[in-house]
Amino acid sequence: MKSRMAQLLPMIRFGIVGLVNTGVDYIIFMLLAWGGVPVIVAQVISYSCGTANSYILNSKWTFNKQLSNNTNKGQLPKFIIINLIVLGITSLLLQVLHTGTELPLALGKLIATAAGMIINYIGSRYWVFGSPSRKESEFL
Repeated sequence: MKSRMAQLLPMIRFGIVGLVNTGVDYIIFMLLAWGGVPVIVAQVISYSCGTANSYILNSKWTFNKQLSNNTNKGQLPKFIIINLIVLGITSLLLQVLHTGTELPLALGKLIATAAGMIINYIGSRYWVFGSPSRKESEFL
């Protein structure tokens, strides 16, 4: 039972971080838009803030990595790459679902977001932050 919880805990934490990031992105976007910042500029800034928040929370809390650790120097470029890949895949998927299947935009967005979360989790756990060793996972 403890082993199963050790496997599920990072996924639960990743989901919580995702919700927080979505909130950060949305709040910053709305504040900037209300302040008269052009929509595209507001989107880039707010998405970047959500992504930065994601990196910090996922590295420190979800996957229990220390940002100052020399063995983790390559994390940030990998994190940026995986997020750009996920952004591209989800944008393409959303477009295909919306135009190719005539699904409502909101439903297509939910499906694309869920797919992006799965890809982002796998990429983050196994490529960006590395899979925790068996000993580490016992303490999660």
